[in-house]
Amino acid sequence: MREVTLFWKRHRLRQVSVGPALDIVRTGVFLGYVERNPKMVRGMIRVECQPGTEPHDLDQLDEVDVEEILSEPTALDDSWIIIIRQRHPLALLSARVGKATIRPGSRLDAEGLHYIVRGSPISIRIIVNGARMMLRPDRISASGVSPEDLSGNRLLSERQMGVLQAAHAAGWYDIPRRITLGDLARELELGRSTVSEHLVRAEAALIDQFLNGDPSFMDEDIVNGD
Repeated sequence: MREVTLFWKRHRLRQVSVGPALDIVRTGVFLGYVERNPKMVRGMIRVECQPGTEPHDLDQLDEVDVEEILSEPTALDDSWIIIIRQRHPLALLSARVGKATIRPGSRLDAEGLHYIVRGSPISIRIIVNGARMMLRPDRISASGVSPEDLSGNRLLSERQMGVLQAAHAAGWYDIPRRITLGDLARELELGRSTVSEHLVRAEAALIDQFLNGDPSFMDEDIVNGD
C-alpha cells in the first residue's frame, strides 16, 4: 500500500469549481467517511469559516451540500463539525476506484489543499492522473505506509493486530513453529477457532496489500509532479 499527497496552493484553487469555497472556509480537515459510493460521497469535516460566513453558505456550490451540523463554535474552539455530501469529480473518482481512500487528516489550510490518497499502485495512479487533468498539482509526494498505520486505516482490527503480534512474538511464524495453535489460544485466553480466524483474516488482508502495493509503482515524474 502507498500514500500520495497532492498539494495545490490556495490561490490556484480559485481556477476550478471549488474556488468559491475559499471565501467561506478558512481551514478544513477531513475526519472520515460517513458513506461512499460511485455516485455520492458523504464525509465528516472540521471547518473554520471566514468572518461573516457559516457552513450552510457552502450549499450555494454545485458540488457540495451541508447535510448536518454536528457542533458549532464555542469560546474555546472556532471550528464547526459538519457532514457534507460531495459530488466533486475527484472525490467521485476516488470512490469509483477500487482500492483507494482519502485519508483522514487531508486538509485545507492557509498554504493550500493537502489531498492525501492511500491505496494500491494502480488506484493511486488513476487518481493522480485524474487530478492532473482537473488542475495540475503544485507538488506530489509519495511515501509508504508503515505497519503501525494499518490498524488505524482499518485494514486490521485492533484484535487482529493484537493476535498477529502475539503470534509473532510466541514463534508462530518461526520455522519450525515454536508454539501450537492450542497453546497460542490458551496464552491469549481465546478459543482455538477464534485465534485461527483472526490470523487467517489478518494474513489475507496483509497479503492482499502486499500483492497490490508494490512500493516501486511511483514513476519519478509522478513523484516530482513533472
